[in-house]
Amino acid sequence: MKSIRVFILCCVTSIVMLAMGQVLAEAPATAKIVFASKLNVKVKDGSDIYIINPDGSGRVNLTGHNAEDSEPTWSPSGRHILFTSDRDGGNDIYRMKADGTDVRRIFKKWANRSNPVWSPDGQQIAYYREDERAIYIADIDGKNGEHLVNGWHPTWSPDGTEIAFVSLAGGFGIRVIDLKTRLEKVLVLMERVLLHEPVWSPDGTKIAFTRFSILPFILKGLLGVKDNTPIHTIDIVNSDGTGMETVVADGEQVSDPAWSPHSDALIYSRLDGKERHLFKISLGSLVSEQITHAGNNYSSDWFDPAILPVEPQSELHLTTWSKIKAD
Repeated sequence: MKSIRVFILCCVTSIVMLAMGQVLAEAPATAKIVFASKLNVKVKDGSDIYIINPDGSGRVNLTGHNAEDSEPTWSPSGRHILFTSDRDGGNDIYRMKADGTDVRRIFKKWANRSNPVWSPDGQQIAYYREDERAIYIADIDGKNGEHLVNGWHPTWSPDGTEIAFVSLAGGFGIRVIDLKTRLEKVLVLMERVLLHEPVWSPDGTKIAFTRFSILPFILKGLLGVKDNTPIHTIDIVNSDGTGMETVVADGEQVSDPAWSPHSDALIYSRLDGKERHLFKISLGSLVSEQITHAGNNYSSDWFDPAILPVEPQSELHLTTWSKIKAD
């Protein structure tokens, strides 16, 4: 009798949630890569948000809008996706369910926002405001926005205590700010190079980023001097700033690194002729594999439901774990 009452209560609760439009979004059942793409590179149309399987199969358009949709990023639970779009007249941040439905702007008041990234518990986002050239943090509903630091391209540490970002303070490089003390430290600072697009590995041990070398660009691109030094590379560095190494140096334009859920591979975008394609590289073999074959493809993020814990783990506080599961 008790089980029957529980079943009836669950049914009633489901009906009420359906009526109120509060049915929880579902995460993908298998690993998926979300990315931005413009299929027809010859036409000045918009870009859409797509998902594919890690091997490049099963391509699905999620947004199908005539706007410029880009910078998609999975929520920690995989149930939602943040992305940047100009569909309301200028760039701002939007949220949708993992199947592309229920698209809504995060903030009621428009501002030129981009570079969205989720906090590990799924309750906040960090983002870039162009009018102030600064990184902000806000609740996922757009409330309680707070100026954090001057810079752009924020990436949250997996334990939620720090944010790495691109900064011009003291030289062009990557810095890390402690969210409790607000103290900053330099992670990578290099001369005659531009460092951008940092992204923290899921295991918290490394940060990948794009490096643009100015001198080879001037020599080869502007002066026509033969030089084998790559202009664009994808590098990784330990989270304490040591052990920097180049993992992608194809001699072409590479950008937009994104980690695999196991922290053992990277997805990146590479110029191939007149199109940009996504490539996957194993950090063990350093062998790259092309996974898209049409259009301009960039700005990816990788989710795997097998990595999301179904029980609280020792490295996650119970409250943090429960917030992730409720996202």
